[in-house]
This record gives sequence, structure tokens and C-alpha cells, in this order.
Amino acid sequence: MRQSLDALTVPVQLIVGNHDTNAAFREFFPDVPVDETGAVQSVRDTEAGRLIFLDTTKAGTHAGWYDEARLDWLEARLAESGDAPVFLFMHHPPLLLGVPAMDRIGLMQRDLFNARMTPHLPRIRHVFFGHVHRPVSGSWRGVPFSTLRAMSHQVWLDFNDDVEGVPGSHEPPAYAIVLVEPEQVVIHFHDFLDDSRKFNLRDVEYGFWDEQEARLSAAE
Repeated sequence: MRQSLDALTVPVQLIVGNHDTNAAFREFFPDVPVDETGAVQSVRDTEAGRLIFLDTTKAGTHAGWYDEARLDWLEARLAESGDAPVFLFMHHPPLLLGVPAMDRIGLMQRDLFNARMTPHLPRIRHVFFGHVHRPVSGSWRGVPFSTLRAMSHQVWLDFNDDVEGVPGSHEPPAYAIVLVEPEQVVIHFHDFLDDSRKFNLRDVEYGFWDEQEARLSAAE
């Protein structure tokens, strides 16, 4: 992974997930910032606002962990940013998504996280997270959130509470492109390995496009 990322020309910001261990991560990525406790947490200030990268992992469990010490760090970073818009990036979602297999290994301190973030919600423009291996979007307490499929396997959509383990699938992987403007945030999900046939919608058998261009020319 380090070799692959070194080939990129765009800036890279890494956060850890439930399959990572901080010690191994820091061995291969020693330049990634950490907080005073060794958690892989940092901020990046941009023209769009403050990007805050959280560490929601805990050794020995795939569930999310964000205790008082990490919340103190987060609130300090929020306080020092003044009135700047904020974007949160975290591995585990701070809410239940209705997929029991994943909700069982979601953020354990969900209620505490909710309570501590209440005063800051008006400034949080978006929450990005992973962990779920599915394209999901919505709002959390009025704050938009999104996640997408993983680069490896996916989690099959199953709302049953009696599923043992986590149902997997080999749906195609995806990445997202986020366009941030002062008045909007637009997220494009791209299944970049999709090999279905591509075509131009203009190449159809009826004359809609020609008629449309004729109308536009007449209006001009």
C-alpha cells in the first residue's frame, strides 16, 4: 500500500480502520500525524473549512471506539477553529444504519458522541465514514453523511437481524469525488471497475436531440 500511494501525485490523508493496528500503521506511515495519546488523529485547514480526521479504532475489536479522551481532543480542535465550517472523517459511523450486522460493530460510544457534538452540529457540514462497505447517504441530526463501497469486498444489503456474521459480496469497488462549494457539497460515487457497455445517449434512433437543438437555435 505504501508503494502504491507513493506513486500518486495528489495529496493523501490516511485514517485507520478496524483492520488496522496503530503500531503497524505508524511503522509504515511514520509521517501521519497522531495526537498526544498516539491515536491517528489530525486536522487540515482548507479554504472550504477545517477537515478533522478521527481515529475510531480500538485494539481487539472491530467495533468503533471514541472515548472521553478522544472526544476532548475533538472538542479542542473544534473550539480552536472558530466559526470555520467543519468536515468530519471517521471510519465507524456515529449512527445506526439499519443493517444489523454492521450496526453491531458500529461506534460503541454513539450516545456519548452525540451528546458531546450537540453544540457543534450547526458548523459540521458533512460527515464521511467507511466501515459499512456500502453506498449509504442521509442525515444525522440534520448533518449530511455519506459512505461508499470498499476497495476490497462489499457488505450485501440485508436488513435481517438474525444474520450470523457479516454477509459479503463481490459488488464492484468504488471511490468518491467530493465537490465542495460555499453553498453546496456534491458527492459523485464512481464504480471504476464497472465493465458494462458505455454509450452516448445522443446516439438514439429518434430525433430528440436534433429537435432540441432546433428549438434552442430558434430561441436564440
